[in-house]
Amino acid sequence: MIKKHILTKGIAASVAVLFLFSCSNDIKQVQEITKEDNLPMDVQENLVLQYSDSSFVRLQLEAPLAESYTQLEDPQRKFPKGIEVFFFDSQGVQETRLKANQATNFINRRLWHATGDVVVVNKKGEQLNTEELYWDEKREKIYSEVFVKITTGKEIIMGEGFEADQSFDNYTISKVTGQIAIEDE
Repeated sequence: MIKKHILTKGIAASVAVLFLFSCSNDIKQVQEITKEDNLPMDVQENLVLQYSDSSFVRLQLEAPLAESYTQLEDPQRKFPKGIEVFFFDSQGVQETRLKANQATNFINRRLWHATGDVVVVNKKGEQLNTEELYWDEKREKIYSEVFVKITTGKEIIMGEGFEADQSFDNYTISKVTGQIAIEDE
């Protein structure tokens, strides 16, 4: 009777050990799946934000979708379906328009990263086209390190990288790769 009881306990213990080892999960995989950083803390649709100074609107941002990740070490707001931003002068007159397929705002750094068919148009009608653009709110500068094309009334200038004030009035193009004069008809 004692041998039978010991044998039964031994089998039960063996089965328990088998279950423990056969049902193990990779801890990194489990952490990645359950990681809260992957989920936005706030989601907004058809967002319209206006920033004003001295009762004049200085900036208006429009986005079909905004996702806030304020829980990250470097808090971010993502715009996966694109943005359109209008910049206004001190009198409330529109100076510049920026449009992009996607954007990320690094909130604490006051830095924006726009990607995918980025277009900037200034009040003179000059147009910048690129696939990647940074906007530094603190320095009030826009810049890129990738291919850019600027179309003015008289020419098309292409290069690798550029920097401009946020109103896109004054700019410099790095590594100019081409310049084409546009003739009037």
